[in-house]
Amino acid sequence: MTKVQDEAMTRLDSAVSEVFETMLERSCDPLEGEVDTVEGRIVARIQFTGAVDGECLLYASPATASVTAEALLGTPSEPHDPMVDDAIGELCNMIAGGWKSKLASPDSNCTISTPAVTREGLEGYQAKFGTKFSRNYSFQGNVFGVVLAF
Repeated sequence: MTKVQDEAMTRLDSAVSEVFETMLERSCDPLEGEVDTVEGRIVARIQFTGAVDGECLLYASPATASVTAEALLGTPSEPHDPMVDDAIGELCNMIAGGWKSKLASPDSNCTISTPAVTREGLEGYQAKFGTKFSRNYSFQGNVFGVVLAF
């Protein structure tokens, strides 16, 4: 990894950890290696525009998304509940915002979109950006992934 990649990953790890500790009162740790996270996934996407053009994607299985929603909302959630999609979108929003807040000026002069959530998975996903980082995380045995591309 280059220095730029290291810095982006460190910021991402920090943003994920802060969001989980603050909003979900859970610890969340990065995982080494690749995990199959494509099929049947709920995917939230946030886009960055301005000094940084790019996107942040968060993807999780319906079961992990349901547990995440329950932790975030404080109420039991079934995997097909629309609140699960909202919770995954909001989690992506908080992580993207946390990552952006760690950027130095002028890179921090960018806006982030509202989250778009789909249950189509990452099938056929092509990053429109040259630099892409992906990392899987685990909290209480539940695995989800985050992709940053810019």
